[in-house]
Amino acid sequence: MSSRTARTLAFAVTLLHLARLALSTCPAACHCPQEAPKCAPGVGLVWDDCGCCKVCAKQLNEDCSKMQPCDHTKGLECNFGASSTALKGICRAQSEGRPCEYNSRIYQNGESFQPNCKHQCTCIDGAVGCIPLCPQELSLPNLGCSNPRLVKVTGQCCEEWVCDEDGAKDPVDDRDGLLGKGLAFDASEVELTRNNELIAVGKGGSLKRLPVFGTEPRILYNPSLHGQKCIVQTTSWSQCSKTCGTGISTRVTNDNLECRLVKETRICEVRPCGLPMYGSLKKGKKCSKTKKSPEPVKFTYAGCSSVKKYRPKYCGSCVDGRCCTPQQTRTVKMRFRCEDGEAFSKNVMMIQSCKCNYNCPHANEAAFPFYRLFNDIHKFRD
Repeated sequence: MSSRTARTLAFAVTLLHLARLALSTCPAACHCPQEAPKCAPGVGLVWDDCGCCKVCAKQLNEDCSKMQPCDHTKGLECNFGASSTALKGICRAQSEGRPCEYNSRIYQNGESFQPNCKHQCTCIDGAVGCIPLCPQELSLPNLGCSNPRLVKVTGQCCEEWVCDEDGAKDPVDDRDGLLGKGLAFDASEVELTRNNELIAVGKGGSLKRLPVFGTEPRILYNPSLHGQKCIVQTTSWSQCSKTCGTGISTRVTNDNLECRLVKETRICEVRPCGLPMYGSLKKGKKCSKTKKSPEPVKFTYAGCSSVKKYRPKYCGSCVDGRCCTPQQTRTVKMRFRCEDGEAFSKNVMMIQSCKCNYNCPHANEAAFPFYRLFNDIHKFRD
């Protein structure tokens, strides 16, 4: 091969390389659809690597690129192989993620799967998180239906609510059946609460707190409720889903304008993982109840970090078989930022004090609930 031919071939290869690099760069102007794309269940919206548009995140083993990034919240990254000029890659799990075991099967970190037709699950660093594919089964039927029931539909997985009566009543017109016959629409507050079977009424007509609720009930007045008064109650926060590391705590409340029961979540961390259990115990002491972080730290959630640093308190441990859990907490609104620049806010539990006893939560229903709520994450036993 002559030197001239070699130079021509090298020049062509260089041009091809530059063309591929040009194609892989971000566009000069961003053009995004007016409406955000609708993603499959369990798939979130993320910014593309150019910061132009929000797209449905690519999942494990799917093709990816600069404009079609992988789901970083599940520990996935776009693997372009050994080629430095590749335009497309494949979403692979990061090496530090741990696999999950579910129903005697092993799933890779970041892998999504359907254990049945009603749930979509994802393995996230040793924990399995699931969302329901039949949300109508979790919601309550219409208020005007006095005898609702879930029935199976031929050819469908999800059950549907049906009303045995011929016609559903208007919620406002049906107030007599809900609050008691003969009760006037402008009845007093005491009469309304006395006819509510979910609320206990004490002496003198005062509201009594039910054991399940963590705060005193109160009355919510809202014109959108068509004259009906809402008894606002909120449950206590559940125990953290993890005994160490980042977990989730939940509660149920109807403290909103629609007076609807909704589930609220907050991030929680009882103690960091991997710390020495009894290194800081004083002589003669069997427990270390509450410990403060020696230096400011950032909270992490779904691969993102808090914007500010904090010095949180953690629950310690005991040498006599007791376990320490949060006793008094408060909830703080915290701002998080991801590597791709996306930012969001989450409620975070801040521990104020802890208590130690033999009633350890890691083996009871608080850590492994029978009724799994939407987006609940469950850690497998070791």
